[in-house]
Amino acid sequence: MIAAVMVLWLAHPLLDLGGDSVCPAPAEVRDRLAQLSGFNAGETPPGSDQHRAYLSSKDGMVHVELVSSDGRRLAQRTLDRTGSCADLAEAVAVVISTWEAEFNPNVATSVTLPPLAPPPRPSPAAAEVKAVQLPPNRPLRFDVGIGLLASIAGGEVVPGATLAASLSRRSGHLGLAAALSASSTHSQSLGSLTGAAHWTRVALAAGPQYRVSRSASMLDFHAGGVIALLRVEGVGLPSTASDTSAQFGMGAGLRGLWAWNSAAGWIGLDVLVYPGRDQLDVGGLGASGQLPRVEVQIASGLSLGRFP
Repeated sequence: MIAAVMVLWLAHPLLDLGGDSVCPAPAEVRDRLAQLSGFNAGETPPGSDQHRAYLSSKDGMVHVELVSSDGRRLAQRTLDRTGSCADLAEAVAVVISTWEAEFNPNVATSVTLPPLAPPPRPSPAAAEVKAVQLPPNRPLRFDVGIGLLASIAGGEVVPGATLAASLSRRSGHLGLAAALSASSTHSQSLGSLTGAAHWTRVALAAGPQYRVSRSASMLDFHAGGVIALLRVEGVGLPSTASDTSAQFGMGAGLRGLWAWNSAAGWIGLDVLVYPGRDQLDVGGLGASGQLPRVEVQIASGLSLGRFP
């Protein structure tokens, strides 16, 4: 209620209060005015204009009018009929007291506001609970696969096998790729001696990879360095020998994948280049030859892993 929010100390004349209102009755409002103002019935400060207040019931509401001693209407207000009759009497008394302070020049008002009450603390039941959505976990994507290959070098095609793997972040295109490959024996002519030497390579290639994907289809571009183990041996010579050495080179290629669930079929093309000259000599016969520096590998296989 308004009277509970502010304390009024009003020095104003007692009103001529009447009307046909039952709830609140004029007598209840008069008693409440006396409690608010501290005046007894019949008191009127000198020089004050005696006002009249009328209370009436209208459409389920309480209508209040303030009239001067010469019959002029000074103010009016209609209040909803909510709460008890005592609450309505208190509300009407506060309204009339406010009017008196406004329209009677001999009425002095002193209003003291109580200290502000702290805001109500929300009950645990009313506390709002919000679910905070964490950013989705983006694990790494990877695959490991095995395949068969055709090794093309010096115009000769021989079969082989390869083990390929890749690793990258799911949210990006860049990653790492590696492949271990081995071919069966290539033959090499030495001068007029056809197929006098056989050679084979086991190569490890590793480097960066760029993956483009669309739905379940992916295309990888990769390049990097190559380290290989080369084994050469003579064939059909009076005296044969073998030799094993390391080779260093470069490689580049592409691979297309078609994934379903955690498996993918793929086909790839790689070009391995070994700079320098790898020359073969046959002692005592004056025959020599040179190993091919470029090897092309065409492979196809199956991979398992986590795909986009």
